[in-house]
Amino acid sequence: MVKWLLVILLVVGAVKLFRKPEAIKAQEEPKAVDTVQDPITGTFVSKDTEFKVNYYDKIYYFSSKEFMNKFIEEKRG
Repeated sequence: MVKWLLVILLVVGAVKLFRKPEAIKAQEEPKAVDTVQDPITGTFVSKDTEFKVNYYDKIYYFSSKEFMNKFIEEKRG
């Protein structure tokens, strides 16, 4: 009986010793970010950007206001 109790205590101790804390696990998991390609520069931009244009029911995303304005000017003709 004492052997089993000792084995159980050793297993529980080993699990606690080698398990990563929750705070470390949360830091290791990167969060995915939706990105789309800027039609002017070709760079990838987050969909959270403030520089976007709705053109013929399609949303275009840009890396800067300068490139957004360039796109608008190109579409105007």
